[in-house]
Amino acid sequence: MVLVGLVHWPCLDKNGKEIATAITNMDLHDFARVCLTYGIDKLYIVHPYEGQLCLAKKIIDHWVKGFGGVYNPLRKKAFEVIRLAHSLDEVKKATNAFVVATSARSHDGAISFDDVRALSKDRDILLIFGTGWGLAPRVLEEADAMLEPIKDVGPYNHLSVRAAMAISIDRILGR
Repeated sequence: MVLVGLVHWPCLDKNGKEIATAITNMDLHDFARVCLTYGIDKLYIVHPYEGQLCLAKKIIDHWVKGFGGVYNPLRKKAFEVIRLAHSLDEVKKATNAFVVATSARSHDGAISFDDVRALSKDRDILLIFGTGWGLAPRVLEEADAMLEPIKDVGPYNHLSVRAAMAISIDRILGR
């Protein structure tokens, strides 16, 4: 089974400095909808700051418990896959999954999308995505494996995290 983590800390800014990024409404909507579409029943939103997690909870509650769920039952179902966590360590303990980190950059020894698909048949895989300018190097080093980057056709390679997640999930779980 594949699980997904959207990590907001520790990530990088454009200068390579470690930062925490803000949780966005759009990321919650798009990640949850992709997860539900591909049968992923757990999406972990990881942020160390209580204020950011409270914001995410308010958005989630609107769609799961509030008028949003009445207005759009499909969106409610998508939001029900979201779990909030203060750290990646918290998620690792809760899932005991094989952690596969993603990056737009190539890394020696990276595994393929097909490798992740095969691994997911025998064990839980936690596929983690970084916000900002990607996961901090220490997160990449602590992962059990690195996923190959999405191959592009030109020199430009800076997809939004939402687009990268959708493409990656489709390559792993799509037909």
